[in-house]
Amino acid sequence: MKYVKITVILLFVLSLGLYGAGRVKEKRDEDPTRPVITSDREVLEISVNYGEEELFAGLTAQDERDGDLTDEIIHGKFSQFIEPGVCNLGYVVFDSSNQAGTLSRRVRFVDYESPKLSLSRPLVFTIGEGESAIDSIGASDVLDGSLSDMVKQVSSTVDYRTEGDYTVSVEVSNSFGDVEEQTLPVHIVSAGRQELQIELSAPLVYLKAGDSFDPHAFVTALTGSGGEALDPALVQADSQVNTAESGCYEVHYSAVSENGQLGETWMTVIVRA
Repeated sequence: MKYVKITVILLFVLSLGLYGAGRVKEKRDEDPTRPVITSDREVLEISVNYGEEELFAGLTAQDERDGDLTDEIIHGKFSQFIEPGVCNLGYVVFDSSNQAGTLSRRVRFVDYESPKLSLSRPLVFTIGEGESAIDSIGASDVLDGSLSDMVKQVSSTVDYRTEGDYTVSVEVSNSFGDVEEQTLPVHIVSAGRQELQIELSAPLVYLKAGDSFDPHAFVTALTGSGGEALDPALVQADSQVNTAESGCYEVHYSAVSENGQLGETWMTVIVRA
């Protein structure tokens, strides 16, 4: 019995020694430092058409044990915009001990523009035509591409059964949280005022404040009720556009043929600062 106790004690002492030796080795092998990512600029300025490698411009990563880890840096996702075109981007790098170094820096898209609405046709409908204005409204963004599926109708005053001038309010947001909100004019007209077809190069255009604007430059063709081509010079333009002030405007186009046929349409113009 005495020898059994002595054997147990020896085994216990030995196990303590092995455990202690393991802890000493673990402490010796333990990496006491984390890698560090540094940037040579506070703000990274890039185009909306940036290449992946541009996101790493000016970055370096060092680790006391592993040395240069710059090529191991990876980036996360862009944050929501702090202001239009400006957001944060996070970076991380791991050393051989799987310890992480992180950095967040500001990113500015130098040629960014907020989302823009688009129209597949002028928002002009004959009484009882059966189409809805929202079906003709799309949107796009320089970073996200098409946003047409994201356009939401906020409100509408339109009565498609009654001739008159109405509005529809819509909004769309890109993945960065930038929202475009507009109240667009909608016109319901009688079939008698659509005998001539006035074709425009664009049913909706965006202008920057101070831009020059010639409404006649957007008229591309005038067609009679029988499909015959008429002189586009017959088209008259009544423009409400004031490029000195941001807002949503429209241009009324009208024409009368030699035999008294009528045609009219509208173009929407949005001026941004």
